[in-house]
Amino acid sequence: MACPAVWTVWAVCLLGLDLDVGYYFHLVRGQFRLLWNRQPIERLLKRSDLDPEVRDRLRFVQEVRAFAEGEIGLSRSKNYTSFCDIGDGPVSWNLTACPKDGLEPVRWTYPVVGRFPYRGYFDRKRAQRERDRLAREGYDTYLRPVSAYSTLGWFQDPVLSPMLRYRDEDLADLLIHELTHATVWISGDVVFNESLATFVGGAGALLFMASRYGSGSSEVKGMLDRRADRRLFRAFMHQVAAELETLYASDLSYGEKLDRREAVFEGARTRFAELPLKTKLYSSFPRWKLNNARMMAYKTYHQEIDVFDRVYRAVGRDLKAAVTVFKACERAEDAGAYLEDWLERQKTGSADSPVR
Repeated sequence: MACPAVWTVWAVCLLGLDLDVGYYFHLVRGQFRLLWNRQPIERLLKRSDLDPEVRDRLRFVQEVRAFAEGEIGLSRSKNYTSFCDIGDGPVSWNLTACPKDGLEPVRWTYPVVGRFPYRGYFDRKRAQRERDRLAREGYDTYLRPVSAYSTLGWFQDPVLSPMLRYRDEDLADLLIHELTHATVWISGDVVFNESLATFVGGAGALLFMASRYGSGSSEVKGMLDRRADRRLFRAFMHQVAAELETLYASDLSYGEKLDRREAVFEGARTRFAELPLKTKLYSSFPRWKLNNARMMAYKTYHQEIDVFDRVYRAVGRDLKAAVTVFKACERAEDAGAYLEDWLERQKTGSADSPVR
């Protein structure tokens, strides 16, 4: 998760831009609180009174960072070298919104970095007020908690206390996801950036877990089962989204579209029970409040993963080599098209070999 609003704080303060001053002031205050309260992990680990469980988790974070930099080739930085205790969390909330008859999200404009299909808040009540305002205007909304985000090097992102409660594979995935944002970032292309970070986070976490526990360990087996379920569920959700897009593109009236979309959602709940899932990872799905905003938020993180996987396989499942290819996207006008062209040239032997 990247936080575009944080990047614009200094532009607002320094340039005196005519924007929602209250919103940006609350971002300044929230970010400053994190920076002020963080402590270097190395210093914490020297304390004799540090909770043993916290000590183990912080050492685990250090392992993941070292693996991400050395084995995956993510950029060296001071991100996640400090710790901030914020209690149970979350650190912030992200709001997405869509019209009730379409999957095109509301986009918020930020100075310097452009338009994004979500808005972040440190203050939950402020987020809820904006959610309620959009709902009154007739939009679908989805407000979700965020346990971590990346400022892309603008600040040194700390490890936050809620992150320590994650299972090993999920904490590794989260850290590598966020470190990917600080390594590769395509300005203005949120879907590409989030999908790339989701892919590298997942692939990198699997490599890390295999190196730490062994490829045949119960930890890795459980992780592979959950990964299989995520792939199956992702394909399932894409099918639901495709049904909705077909419905919304039809000549039906607005009211008829709203009636029929509820049938699509109900049908999805029915079909979900037939999925051959191996774990209980998505057991709460039948209770999800489905709407366009939730579907759009899901698509943002998973839309283009296939192309990254094809690059990964093309370089012999060498994630470090794949990251080198992904970095080259920053120089391209269209990052997705660049990767497709790179794959095509790879077939003919004309693609540049990744730097190792």
